[in-house]
Amino acid sequence: MNAPVCLSSLLVAALLAAARPAAAPPTSFGYPDGVAVDAAGMVYVVDTDNAAVEKVAPSGEATPLNAGTLAYPTGVAVSSTGTLYVADAGSHSIVQVSPGGEVSTLAHNRELIFPAAVAVDGQGNVYVADSGGEPGSGTVQKISPHGARTTLAKGLNKPAGIAVSAQGVVYVSDTGNNSVRQIDPDGHVTVLPATFNHPRGLTLDATGALLVANTYDNNIRRVSPSGQVTLLAEGFNFPAGLAAGPAGTVYVTDTGTNSVRKIGPDGQVSVLAGGSAPVPAAPPLADSSASTHADTTRHR
Repeated sequence: MNAPVCLSSLLVAALLAAARPAAAPPTSFGYPDGVAVDAAGMVYVVDTDNAAVEKVAPSGEATPLNAGTLAYPTGVAVSSTGTLYVADAGSHSIVQVSPGGEVSTLAHNRELIFPAAVAVDGQGNVYVADSGGEPGSGTVQKISPHGARTTLAKGLNKPAGIAVSAQGVVYVSDTGNNSVRQIDPDGHVTVLPATFNHPRGLTLDATGALLVANTYDNNIRRVSPSGQVTLLAEGFNFPAGLAAGPAGTVYVTDTGTNSVRKIGPDGQVSVLAGGSAPVPAAPPLADSSASTHADTTRHR
């Protein structure tokens, strides 16, 4: 006597399930490297191994962005006007994508050897950390909106991260030397009085503090404007790219888990896209010359 009722219940449940919108499939990254975030909170992620750039909404849903044919992208930056800049190390170039989707080349292989990271200031000047070829051949390049190029620093050891402040101060990860350099607007170069373990991604938060992806220690460090170094978050697996969002959220490409994670204003770390359930962080590497998938030599 109860069978028809059970069948009816199952039928109703099936109809209700079919009416629900399907959950978006989890984003899969091959090797998430550079990351940037715009004023609206949209996150742009370079997926190096898939030669692609993904646009990730605050919900975690990702869509491919047309950035032309990329060879081996490594870094990304977005301007205040919405123009996207992609460091394509494989083609030795900086690709520019306008807000309307027009793709062009800002700088090409006659000027760059291995562009690893890119940043942009409020005037549209683009800054490139070029890892160079041999150790000690890395440079920092500044490219004007019209394409004029100047060299701000030479002799770096595999630089893999760059950021620029509103005052025009440039910070670059001198990755192979386990340090971060500061380039003042007058061209004076100094080394921050702090030791890192294979630093990569850099970004500046709303207070002017510099955030550093301390890759081989699997954490994110914060350097205050006065120079005090503190721990912002830990428990990552070879963090690479960093971007500070408009609401105080910091986005991290966690290469060891193929995911993009976010650090909330309260310090809580969660997954935005990619990867799977959090896994234990890899142990810190005491020897930063060791070769791992997070090393800049991976991009060779």
